[in-house]
Amino acid sequence: MERIRINQKSNLIYNLVVILLVVGIVFFSYRLLFNHMIPSYRNGNSFSVYENNQEESKVGISGEKSDFFSDIWIRIREINLTDPAFILSSHMPYLSAPYTENEPVDIEVGDESIVAVTATPEEEISRQGQRPSSDDLERYEEAVGEVSEDIQIQVKKISDDLPPITLQGSGPQILIYHTHSREAYRQDPDNPYKDIAVFRSNDLSHTVVGVGEELAKELQRRNIQALHDRTDHEVYPWKSGLYPRSLETIRKRQKEHKSLKIFLDIHRNYNEKLKDSDKEVVVINGERVAKFFILIGTAQGVSGGFSEKPNWRENYQFALKITNKANEKYPGLANNVMLKTGRYNQHISNRAILIEIGNHMTTFAEAKRSARYIAEILSDIIEK
Repeated sequence: MERIRINQKSNLIYNLVVILLVVGIVFFSYRLLFNHMIPSYRNGNSFSVYENNQEESKVGISGEKSDFFSDIWIRIREINLTDPAFILSSHMPYLSAPYTENEPVDIEVGDESIVAVTATPEEEISRQGQRPSSDDLERYEEAVGEVSEDIQIQVKKISDDLPPITLQGSGPQILIYHTHSREAYRQDPDNPYKDIAVFRSNDLSHTVVGVGEELAKELQRRNIQALHDRTDHEVYPWKSGLYPRSLETIRKRQKEHKSLKIFLDIHRNYNEKLKDSDKEVVVINGERVAKFFILIGTAQGVSGGFSEKPNWRENYQFALKITNKANEKYPGLANNVMLKTGRYNQHISNRAILIEIGNHMTTFAEAKRSARYIAEILSDIIEK
C-alpha cells in the first residue's frame, strides 16, 4: 500500500510538471511572436508597425474582437524569413526596442525607424555575425549611439564662422519636409486634436506638418523662397523605414527644383525624463515659445555605417550658426546641437539638418511660435 501511494504521488508530480512545461512553452512562444518577432520602425517617438499590428490584433477583419489564436495568426502573417533585417532584429532585440531617449528617430528608427531603437553606444553593440548588406542597413540603421571620442574632440574645434549663405536665382531655395509627419504635441484645451496614439495624430494640421507650414509661411514673408512638402511618410503599410521614404520625397523634389539648397526635416522631440512644461519654453514678448534643438548625424551607424555619408562637419557648422544666432537674439531659445551616429538623410546636402521644435510637454501653439522665430533667425544668416 505504501508503495502504491508513493507511485501515485510521483505520477501526480510528473503530470503537474508536464502541464506546467506545456503552458510555459505556449506562453513564451506567444510572447516571442507578440513582442519580438515583429520589427518596430521609430522612436517611442513614432507610431510603429508593431503598434499598427497591435490595433489589428484587437479587432478582427469582421470588426469583432479577435481571440488568442487569431492574434497568433496575425503575428505569423507578418513573419518574413526572406528579409535579412527582420531575421536580424528577431535575434538582436536592440534593433527593435522602443526608443525612449532624446532622439527623433528613428529610426532613428529606429531609424529609424519609422525606425525606433534604443540609443545604444557603439561599443556596447555586438559585432558578431555577418554584417548586413548596405541595402539592408538603410532599412534599420537609423539606430543611433553616441559618437566616438575622436569625433567629440573634432566637434570642440568647430566654430560657426561660416561664409555668408547666399540664396539667389528663381525657384524654391529651402525644402521643409517631415520624416515623422504624425508627431503631435501636448493636448491644448483651447485647440484639441484627435489622437491615434499618445502625442500622435493623423490630423496633420495639428502635427509637425502644421509647424512646418508656419515656418514656410514666415520664410516666404521674409522673401525667402521655401517649399513645404506635406507628404505623410507614416501612412500604413510600409515596407521600409521612414527615412528611406522621406529620401524618396527629397529626391523627387530635387528633380523638380534644381534651385533647392537647404533641407530642413522638422520633428517634435520626445524625452520621458521631461516633466516640467515651464522648463521647455522661453517667454518672448510675453508669449510662451517652445525651445528647439538641431540634430546632426555622422552616419557611423551601429554596424559599420552607411555606404554614402554626409559631410557632417559642414552640416554641424550650419546648425551651430543657427543655434548661436538664436541664443544671441533670444537667450535660451535653442538647446545645444546634438550629434548622433545616424544619418537622417543628411548626405543630400551640406545644408541638411534635422530640427526638433518643441517636445511632448509643449503645445502646438508654442511650437508654431518657435517656427516664427526660427524663420527670423534663418533670415538673419541668409543673404538674399
